[in-house]
Amino acid sequence: MKTLIIATSFSEMVDQFGLHTEAFIAHFIAFAILAAVVVFFGIKPVMQQLEERRRRIEEGEAMHARSEKELAEVQERSIGIVNEARDQAKAELDHARQLSEKLRAERAAKAETDAQTILQNAHQQAEIDTRRQEEALREEFARLLAQATQKVTGKVLTEEDHRIINAEAINQLP
Repeated sequence: MKTLIIATSFSEMVDQFGLHTEAFIAHFIAFAILAAVVVFFGIKPVMQQLEERRRRIEEGEAMHARSEKELAEVQERSIGIVNEARDQAKAELDHARQLSEKLRAERAAKAETDAQTILQNAHQQAEIDTRRQEEALREEFARLLAQATQKVTGKVLTEEDHRIINAEAINQLP
Protein backbone atom coordinates (compact mmCIF):
# COMPACT_ATOMS: atom_id res chain seq x y z
CA MET A 1 0.00 0.00 0.00
CA LYS A 2 2.70 2.34 0.70
CA THR A 3 4.13 1.63 -2.67
CA LEU A 4 0.85 2.48 -4.20
CA ILE A 5 0.69 5.71 -2.30
CA ILE A 6 4.22 6.59 -3.36
CA ALA A 7 3.46 5.63 -6.94
CA THR A 8 0.27 7.64 -6.88
CA SER A 9 1.99 10.54 -5.41
CA PHE A 10 4.84 10.13 -7.91
CA SER A 11 2.47 10.14 -10.83
CA GLU A 12 0.65 13.11 -9.35
CA MET A 13 3.98 14.82 -8.97
CA VAL A 14 4.93 14.07 -12.54
CA ASP A 15 1.61 15.48 -13.73
CA GLN A 16 1.77 18.46 -11.43
CA PHE A 17 5.35 19.48 -12.46
CA GLY A 18 5.06 18.45 -16.06
CA LEU A 19 7.90 15.97 -15.98
CA HIS A 20 8.23 14.18 -19.28
CA THR A 21 10.36 11.07 -19.52
CA GLU A 22 11.78 11.71 -23.02
CA ALA A 23 12.79 15.27 -22.17
CA PHE A 24 14.25 14.15 -18.89
CA ILE A 25 16.36 11.46 -20.56
CA ALA A 26 17.51 13.91 -23.24
CA HIS A 27 18.49 16.48 -20.60
CA PHE A 28 20.20 13.77 -18.58
CA ILE A 29 22.24 12.59 -21.59
CA ALA A 30 23.14 16.19 -22.47
CA PHE A 31 24.18 16.78 -18.88
CA ALA A 32 26.24 13.57 -18.84
CA ILE A 33 27.98 14.55 -22.09
CA LEU A 34 28.61 18.07 -20.80
CA ALA A 35 29.93 16.68 -17.51
CA ALA A 36 32.23 14.25 -19.38
CA VAL A 37 33.54 17.06 -21.62
CA VAL A 38 34.14 19.30 -18.61
CA VAL A 39 35.86 16.48 -16.73
CA PHE A 40 38.07 15.35 -19.64
CA PHE A 41 38.86 18.75 -21.16
CA GLY A 42 38.57 21.06 -18.16
CA ILE A 43 39.06 19.41 -14.82
CA LYS A 44 41.62 16.73 -15.76
CA PRO A 45 44.07 19.18 -17.46
CA VAL A 46 43.64 21.65 -14.62
CA MET A 47 44.22 18.90 -12.07
CA GLN A 48 47.30 17.72 -14.01
CA GLN A 49 48.65 21.28 -14.08
CA LEU A 50 47.95 21.66 -10.38
CA GLU A 51 49.70 18.33 -9.69
CA GLU A 52 52.65 19.37 -11.86
CA ARG A 53 52.79 22.71 -10.07
CA ARG A 54 52.63 21.00 -6.66
CA ARG A 55 55.45 18.67 -7.75
CA ARG A 56 57.58 21.63 -8.94
CA ILE A 57 56.93 23.47 -5.69
CA GLU A 58 58.03 20.40 -3.73
CA GLU A 59 61.15 20.12 -5.91
CA GLY A 60 61.81 23.84 -5.39
CA GLU A 61 61.42 23.47 -1.63
CA ALA A 62 63.74 20.44 -1.66
CA MET A 63 66.23 22.37 -3.79
CA HIS A 64 65.92 25.33 -1.43
CA ALA A 65 66.61 23.08 1.56
CA ARG A 66 69.64 21.57 -0.24
CA SER A 67 70.86 25.05 -1.17
CA GLU A 68 70.55 26.25 2.42
CA LYS A 69 72.42 23.16 3.63
CA GLU A 70 75.16 23.65 1.01
CA LEU A 71 75.33 27.36 1.86
CA ALA A 72 75.79 26.51 5.53
CA GLU A 73 78.54 24.03 4.60
CA VAL A 74 80.23 26.59 2.33
CA GLN A 75 80.05 29.20 5.09
CA GLU A 76 81.59 26.76 7.57
CA ARG A 77 84.33 25.89 5.08
CA SER A 78 84.96 29.58 4.31
CA ILE A 79 85.18 30.35 8.03
CA GLY A 80 87.62 27.46 8.36
CA ILE A 81 89.66 28.71 5.41
CA VAL A 82 89.70 32.26 6.80
CA ASN A 83 90.77 30.98 10.23
CA GLU A 84 93.44 28.81 8.65
CA ALA A 85 94.67 31.75 6.54
CA ARG A 86 94.67 33.97 9.64
CA ASP A 87 96.69 31.38 11.59
CA GLN A 88 99.10 30.95 8.68
CA ALA A 89 99.50 34.72 8.32
CA LYS A 90 100.13 35.02 12.06
CA ALA A 91 102.74 32.24 11.89
CA GLU A 92 104.42 33.90 8.90
CA LEU A 93 104.35 37.27 10.65
CA ASP A 94 105.91 35.75 13.77
CA HIS A 95 108.54 34.07 11.60
CA ALA A 96 109.22 37.38 9.82
CA ARG A 97 109.57 39.14 13.18
CA GLN A 98 112.03 36.49 14.37
CA LEU A 99 114.04 36.82 11.16
CA SER A 100 113.93 40.59 11.47
CA GLU A 101 115.15 40.43 15.07
CA LYS A 102 117.90 38.00 14.11
CA LEU A 103 118.93 40.20 11.18
CA ARG A 104 118.90 43.28 13.41
CA ALA A 105 121.09 41.51 15.97
CA GLU A 106 123.49 40.37 13.24
CA ARG A 107 123.64 43.88 11.79
CA ALA A 108 124.25 45.36 15.24
CA ALA A 109 127.04 42.85 15.87
CA LYS A 110 128.54 43.58 12.45
CA ALA A 111 128.29 47.32 13.08
CA GLU A 112 130.02 46.86 16.45
CA THR A 113 132.76 44.80 14.80
CA ASP A 114 133.13 47.36 12.00
CA ALA A 115 133.27 50.19 14.55
CA GLN A 116 136.02 48.36 16.50
CA THR A 117 137.95 47.75 13.28
CA ILE A 118 137.60 51.42 12.29
CA LEU A 119 138.77 52.52 15.76
CA GLN A 120 141.76 50.16 15.63
CA ASN A 121 142.66 51.39 12.16
CA ALA A 122 142.27 54.99 13.31
CA HIS A 123 144.53 54.34 16.34
CA GLN A 124 147.13 52.62 14.13
CA GLN A 125 146.99 55.44 11.61
CA ALA A 126 147.30 58.00 14.42
CA GLU A 127 150.37 56.16 15.78
CA ILE A 128 151.89 56.02 12.29
CA ASP A 129 151.17 59.72 11.76
CA THR A 130 152.63 60.52 15.19
CA ARG A 131 155.82 58.60 14.40
CA ARG A 132 156.13 60.35 11.04
CA GLN A 133 155.65 63.73 12.71
CA GLU A 134 158.21 62.84 15.38
CA GLU A 135 160.63 61.68 12.69
CA ALA A 136 160.02 64.85 10.70
CA LEU A 137 160.56 66.96 13.85
CA ARG A 138 163.80 65.09 14.66
CA GLU A 139 165.09 65.60 11.15
CA GLU A 140 164.14 69.26 11.30
CA PHE A 141 165.76 69.56 14.74
CA ALA A 142 168.92 67.88 13.43
CA ARG A 143 168.99 70.16 10.42
CA LEU A 144 168.54 73.24 12.62
CA LEU A 145 171.22 71.94 15.00
CA ALA A 146 173.61 71.41 12.09
CA GLN A 147 172.95 74.95 10.85
CA ALA A 148 173.46 76.32 14.35
CA THR A 149 176.69 74.36 14.71
CA GLN A 150 177.88 75.60 11.35
CA LYS A 151 177.17 79.20 12.34
CA VAL A 152 178.74 78.84 15.79
CA THR A 153 181.87 77.09 14.55
CA GLY A 154 182.08 79.10 11.42
CA LYS A 155 183.09 76.06 9.53
CA VAL A 156 181.29 74.71 6.47
CA LEU A 157 180.06 71.27 7.36
CA THR A 158 180.19 68.44 4.89
CA GLU A 159 177.47 65.99 4.24
CA GLU A 160 179.23 63.48 6.48
CA ASP A 161 179.39 66.04 9.29
CA HIS A 162 175.64 66.71 8.89
CA ARG A 163 174.92 62.99 9.15
CA ILE A 164 177.01 62.52 12.28
CA ILE A 165 175.50 65.56 14.02
CA ASN A 166 171.98 64.46 13.04
CA ALA A 167 172.53 60.91 14.33
CA GLU A 168 173.93 62.17 17.68
CA ALA A 169 171.09 64.69 18.08
CA ILE A 170 168.41 62.14 17.22
CA ASN A 171 169.83 59.57 19.63
CA GLN A 172 169.79 62.08 22.48
CA LEU A 173 166.13 63.00 21.95
CA PRO A 174 163.60 61.16 24.10
